[in-house]
Amino acid sequence: MASGRVLWITGLSGAGKSTLARALCARLPGSILLDGDALRTVLGASATAFDRDGRQGLARTYARLCGLLAEQGHTVIIATISLFHEIHAWNRANLPGYLEIFLDVPEAVRRQRDPKGLYAAEQAGAVRHMAGAETPVDFPRAPDLVLPTGEWTLEACVEAVLERLRTMTAAAGGQAGPGAA
Repeated sequence: MASGRVLWITGLSGAGKSTLARALCARLPGSILLDGDALRTVLGASATAFDRDGRQGLARTYARLCGLLAEQGHTVIIATISLFHEIHAWNRANLPGYLEIFLDVPEAVRRQRDPKGLYAAEQAGAVRHMAGAETPVDFPRAPDLVLPTGEWTLEACVEAVLERLRTMTAAAGGQAGPGAA
């Protein structure tokens, strides 16, 4: 079976990772959606796994899972913070068809969206190890796509990703797994 690909959607909380991932999954038939919050639950990650070391360990697990699925020919769409240079470098070297998508959204927009109430809880002192606040993150050095989800519509972001996939597929001589754009 041909190798698939991994669309690694990253950004801070409230950037729109899950929203974009779901929209892409709907447009890429046969793709597999992995959401960091759901994976954290499925993998039984402890509440202490929100510090930098815990987050890196989970990101390595996510990356290996994505690789396993992509090697079976699947298009894997993962929405995860996982902002670590070591993870991005490993992904680039090891994941087939890797496409790194960074959602660049101003803090004010993320705080206004606050879909899980994390920013409000952090401000109240009820949340520790907030990525990008108490827990430092590494913004991608050279993502394949940077999407300003605070400015662009969801459809514009989806189209930008699909166009990039078409370009990647054409450059690879038309080789792509299920859910090819």
